[in-house]
Amino acid sequence: HRRYYALADVDRLAAAAGLEVVESRYLCVRLTNQRRGVHMDRVYVHAVLRRPVGHSRRLLHANSRLRIFDERLGPDCTASVHHAVPAVRWQVLDASQPTPSPFFHAAGFTATVRNVSPHERRDICFEVLGEPLHGEEEVARRLAAPRWPTAPGQRLMLENALVRMWDFRASLGMDRLAFHQHVFDNAWVVLGDGAALNVYTPVAGGGAKLEKTVHFHDGFVSWTVVRNGGFDADGEPLAPTCLHSVDSAVPSVEFREYLIELK
Repeated sequence: HRRYYALADVDRLAAAAGLEVVESRYLCVRLTNQRRGVHMDRVYVHAVLRRPVGHSRRLLHANSRLRIFDERLGPDCTASVHHAVPAVRWQVLDASQPTPSPFFHAAGFTATVRNVSPHERRDICFEVLGEPLHGEEEVARRLAAPRWPTAPGQRLMLENALVRMWDFRASLGMDRLAFHQHVFDNAWVVLGDGAALNVYTPVAGGGAKLEKTVHFHDGFVSWTVVRNGGFDADGEPLAPTCLHSVDSAVPSVEFREYLIELK
């Protein structure tokens, strides 16, 4: 399989990989077949690439539907990142500050990220792979089917035809009786070290049963495939995988996560 590139393709591929183009030009190489007296000119793309000073892009998770990157940008630095697929870029601030809004970028968009502060900047970047699995009618049906709330976070920060993005953090309130049911494939990224969650399921007549306690490290990613809107074959919610509640197991450390639902 032959693949042909232009200089513009090199620029695009470099940006997607988080690299800078130091040099990019065409080279012509002449080949001669002495026996047949034939000259053949072949043109190559020659490029020298380098990682931008102060910029790093680490892959946290990847599957057929989603890639998640942890990006860092040093003080007084600028980086360009080309998104070949739809992406949501979400800056991470200190836990003492309110959660900022995420930004959606359509496929083909090159984001210019600037850091004018004296501290390192951090972004979590979610790249959405492929078309949504569910149309508007199926999305509405899944959201209406459970008797439990379908909000997996406290604040819906962004929604479009591809995703729903949620902010979930302990300072916004957690309650072991505040159950919710996941109805879409989802992933969440933990922000900060040392936090832990107690996970509960509902019991008949009210109340909650402690299922497990989970400890987390910064950058931990959870990915869950949600089939049949979070119900089993008998129409019962899948607990604790899809139906659960949580509260903080280490109150002195605030739990924070960025959560993405894929439609």
